Amino acid sequence: MPILLRCPICYEALSSEQKSAVCKNNHQFDRARQGYLNLLPSNKKRSKNPGDDQMMVDARARFLNHGYYQPVIEALIDKISTFSDQTNQTILDAGCGEGYYTSEIKERLKGSEVCGFDIAKPAILAASKRNKAIEWLVTSVSELPLMDEQFDVIISIFSRSDWSEFSRVLKPGGHIVILTPGQSHLLALRNAIYDDVRPYPEDKRLQDLPENLHLLESQNIRHLMMLENTQAIMDLLTMTPHYWHVNAKQKQQLEQLGQLECELEMRMSVIKKV
Repeated sequence: MPILLRCPICYEALSSEQKSAVCKNNHQFDRARQGYLNLLPSNKKRSKNPGDDQMMVDARARFLNHGYYQPVIEALIDKISTFSDQTNQTILDAGCGEGYYTSEIKERLKGSEVCGFDIAKPAILAASKRNKAIEWLVTSVSELPLMDEQFDVIISIFSRSDWSEFSRVLKPGGHIVILTPGQSHLLALRNAIYDDVRPYPEDKRLQDLPENLHLLESQNIRHLMMLENTQAIMDLLTMTPHYWHVNAKQKQQLEQLGQLECELEMRMSVIKKV
């Protein structure tokens, strides 16, 4: 079953064609040459170019393509596979970035319908080149251009969550998988650039779940990465928010390391709609 889209202006159903999507009120959205749809109205943007810029997108793509986060993919696929015996699940990647996880899910879970969205246009442009079989959207998490109760699974990896919108588009009995940084995530990188390193705080979003979303379980994904060259170290820095908090001297210190053994720790939480 194809992904069911909703007009971001009038909320009527969008009829999605090869070159455009249009609603009954004649609001029309043309597909980009690469195949994605931009369903983020200009009056809903908080800045001219919201989200990650091209430099961050490129750095993340290079880093992830080297397989450093492969244990995260394995844990994610294993978890999603426990939700249903069916192979045709409908899956939404909320804040998908350049589409690394989204594409892996589509390739590994054969028969699934997959949609990925991000507010950053450069990210979706990169994602749409990665896999043409996925519905890629430029949009915001706070007002999803998606019809109600159509997804079996929503994943959100280091991205903003909107419980109201997630609940609206998730089927009854569907699952949300949230990945957040564990306390020691990228500790070696942080030690290399900060004098005072503090553990990541506990994610308080899980304390504010609405009544129809129940937290089922949480577990940590841990892995020790060996970054064997300066490019990998600097790509890791550039793809994280830490990039905006370091000065030229701190960047130079990182560049001189040559290699870095670095912890990966993510907290994976599973939520069910009841």
